[in-house]
Amino acid sequence: MVSAMNKFGLLCGILMIGCFYLKGIAQNPAPTIAQNPPLPEEVVLFQKYLSINTSNPPGDVSKAGEFFQQVLEKEGIPVELLWTKKDSGRVNVLARLKGNGKKRPIVLLSHMDVVPVNLAGWTVNPFEGVIKNEYIYGRGALDMKNNGIAQLMTLIQLKRNNIPLERDVILLAVCDEETGSALGASWIARNKWNEINAEYVLDEGGFGTQGFFTNDNRLIFSVGVAEKRSNAIRLTVRGTGGHGSMPPKDNPNFILVQALARIADYQTPEQMTPVAAEMIKRLGKLDDTPYNNALKRNTISLTVLKGFVGDPPKTNVIPDRAEATLDCRLLPGQNYNLFLTELRKVINDPRVTLPTPRQTATRTVEGELDSSIVSPFNTELFRIIENETKKVYPESITLPHLVIYATDSRLFRPRGAICYGFFPGPVTMDEYRTIHANDERIRVESFITAVKIYYNVVMELCREK
Repeated sequence: MVSAMNKFGLLCGILMIGCFYLKGIAQNPAPTIAQNPPLPEEVVLFQKYLSINTSNPPGDVSKAGEFFQQVLEKEGIPVELLWTKKDSGRVNVLARLKGNGKKRPIVLLSHMDVVPVNLAGWTVNPFEGVIKNEYIYGRGALDMKNNGIAQLMTLIQLKRNNIPLERDVILLAVCDEETGSALGASWIARNKWNEINAEYVLDEGGFGTQGFFTNDNRLIFSVGVAEKRSNAIRLTVRGTGGHGSMPPKDNPNFILVQALARIADYQTPEQMTPVAAEMIKRLGKLDDTPYNNALKRNTISLTVLKGFVGDPPKTNVIPDRAEATLDCRLLPGQNYNLFLTELRKVINDPRVTLPTPRQTATRTVEGELDSSIVSPFNTELFRIIENETKKVYPESITLPHLVIYATDSRLFRPRGAICYGFFPGPVTMDEYRTIHANDERIRVESFITAVKIYYNVVMELCREK
């Protein structure tokens, strides 16, 4: 038993220790834990958008459409969802800030769908909008959800800042671009263009680049003013099939491989387009890079090769038919029939069947032309793009360029719109190569700066003078 006096002494001791402890805390407070500053609004929206899986196939962009709708309605901006195939989630988003009508509208165009991913090749989840090592990762970070958020923020800022406009500013986010555009831009061109009737369209197809066109480190802002026309040309060979132990002279696979070898050895001639000439004028030269090679000539790529029987293929069966598909990209102004004739001469084998001239309806969707149109680059918008990028990057060069892949602009140029591929964010070649590949990403700083430039470009073009 502890006496009452001892209990009292023990209690006093505890109280004294507590007082000394509290005094020590007061004199030496615990270090403050540093808090990360909040992310900018555009980055938060970008992360949310990247987190929506809009892979095509299957092509369901309904959640992305609802994302745009919720943000725009919260800002009081009129928006409508245009469903083209609701059971598959195909929807297009159309929002409009009204101007005074003195000038025709501008369309800020993006596609919501993205190509699928190989999860095993990614170091992060491609649908979480992860920020790591000063990069934002995600499928669509460069193709082209970055543009979608820059355009969304442009509408938001124009509305919040009460900028008086002399032309409508239209945000158009479409589906289906990655699989041909039939239910996206093509549908819009056929069903909505008369009420849109825009003078300008800002689309994908341009970046701030280093190492694309020249081997030095000059920062070059490319603005896509045209694009090559894609043609899928199928080669077919028929021969004698049978048992692999008794090879015939007309094995379709051998015949086709010989034809493909002649195509592989063939170099299409260089052809100077007005766009390439303007690029050389502004840069002094175009260095020998893979990108420039595609700028200066029609290109031929073997993308599909099939010559077997069975699934899985039987290794002891000679097929009686072999097929190959060539992805042929033609420069603006090139004639498809003449190119087909050229290809037939290169192959020089009547056993290889190519499409005939009467089958040259090479359009993949309604409204697409066989030869692409070049948008003029001596315009007010092009000058504004150049001025606004130079304000941020004084040493940079802005130039028109030919987009070597297909964009939705190919469906609006025939409608009379001046279409530019434009995203004012610097992108290195290593970053550019992540488009349609693993670990697609963009630098946070590059994205934030691009959003600001994008707004300034549109505001300067559209505000009342």
